[in-house]
Amino acid sequence: MNKKKKIKLLIEETRHPRKKRTFKIKLRNFFIFVLIFVVLSGGLAMLAHFAVMPAFTRQGEERILLNVEGLSWEEARYLLLLEKFTPMRGKSIPREDMEPFRVISQMPRPGSRVKMGRRVYLDVSIPLENVVFPDLKGKTLRTAQILMEEKNLNIDSVSYGFSELPREVIFWQSVPAGETVRPGTHVHIKISLGLSSWTVPNITNISLQEAHKIINDAGLRIGTVTYRDRNDLLPNTVIYQSVPGASVLSVPQAIDLVVSRYNENEPQ
Repeated sequence: MNKKKKIKLLIEETRHPRKKRTFKIKLRNFFIFVLIFVVLSGGLAMLAHFAVMPAFTRQGEERILLNVEGLSWEEARYLLLLEKFTPMRGKSIPREDMEPFRVISQMPRPGSRVKMGRRVYLDVSIPLENVVFPDLKGKTLRTAQILMEEKNLNIDSVSYGFSELPREVIFWQSVPAGETVRPGTHVHIKISLGLSSWTVPNITNISLQEAHKIINDAGLRIGTVTYRDRNDLLPNTVIYQSVPGASVLSVPQAIDLVVSRYNENEPQ
């Protein structure tokens, strides 16, 4: 730039100082705008975080859930509505130890921090209905326990005794089968030890297959079986038994048998 132009610009600057001031004002206004924008943005962000979002998610409307267990359904419902919750009927559970229509349990649990308007489910007691007592005779103890639990009944005590029924099954019950009783009723049962004495049946001159059944039904068992050639009898006919028929045993013992068989080589 030559000397003349420099002088000209200097003179121009001296003659028009307003242009310089205008630039400074614009610059200052720009910084003020940026400052105001930052402040407003921060304010809006804080407003959204502390006011708008809680209102949207209802975080500020949580309460500690009161305990209504043991109250009647109507009392519990009234208190929950008063606390801005929504009471709902849950399960109906038969209970003998509580008045009908009392709250047994609630979900969510008492003391939980719960949003207002939340549904609260209440399990309520109902009266017990009479049940027909089952027939336990001939059943094992485990089977009887399952039947009793299904009907809300209880086995109070167990004893043992001799009977005609097989060992380990029930042969007597203190409450007759078919009787109508209240749930929770207790029963005493007796479990069979088997027979106290055993009468040996007469099984001679019958087939070995039939002898097995008769001996087992008498609570005894067959021991050793030996065979003897007898062409005058049908094969597998009992010829002899080690314990005579009609004998009474105080301790069961095995009955040995001699059974016929056919011999083709024996002369006719």
